[in-house]
Amino acid sequence: MKIGIIGSGWLGLPLAKHLQSNGYEMVLTTTHQDKVAELQGKNINAIQYAIGDQLPEPDRLFHNDIIVIAITSKDVEAFDILIDQLNQQTCKKLVYISSTSVYQNNGLSHDETSQHLNQDNPIWKIEQLIQTHPSSTIIRFAGLVGPGRHPGRFFKNGRILKNPTAPVNLIHLDDCIGIIQSVILNQAWNQIFNGCADNHPPKFEYYTKMAKLLKLPPPEFEKNTAGSQKIVDNQKSKTVLGYKYTCPDVFNMKY
Repeated sequence: MKIGIIGSGWLGLPLAKHLQSNGYEMVLTTTHQDKVAELQGKNINAIQYAIGDQLPEPDRLFHNDIIVIAITSKDVEAFDILIDQLNQQTCKKLVYISSTSVYQNNGLSHDETSQHLNQDNPIWKIEQLIQTHPSSTIIRFAGLVGPGRHPGRFFKNGRILKNPTAPVNLIHLDDCIGIIQSVILNQAWNQIFNGCADNHPPKFEYYTKMAKLLKLPPPEFEKNTAGSQKIVDNQKSKTVLGYKYTCPDVFNMKY
């Protein structure tokens, strides 16, 4: 199976390495020409591309069996162009890495059927474009943690932690990769999945403990403890995909 990944950053590159080690044929995109040579030096097939651009060799990206979009761009117009390009080519399946920020901070628990969505969020608007593709799946990841993203460092340098009693919603890189691979293996198309760890301790408890692990000063908290909050429900990823989280406990993740 041939898979193209748009994006070669914190998620895209380790995802490509993992899938390639599992026998998939890969092509990875980067917006920087000098990074093409760097990736190819790591035995990863790479091309220069930014969404919205016209590709000189569209076959190398758009004719793959699956394309995974793993970028943080919120450029709705560029995604509109991308979807037109994909629909004109022979890409069979599409996976879009979205965010749980599409759910409203209204104190509720949100599963994939939640109607409490931030419709002014550009990510939600991009999701609507993605779903015009005939065979696409959206994965909404919670806050990303893992190598290079230790939560104990999130509130350094005087940053104030707002809404300290709000629950945390986080997911480890290993589970991001695992859920994406599970979607591919299960051929779970035209669906939406949340990706999030099982437990949701309050921010003040969690980030204080994470800072302590690194022997850093605890974060400062906003005096006003009232604020918006939500919990992201991960049950569908377990029941439909049969996925077993590698890092289900936010207090016991590896960095």
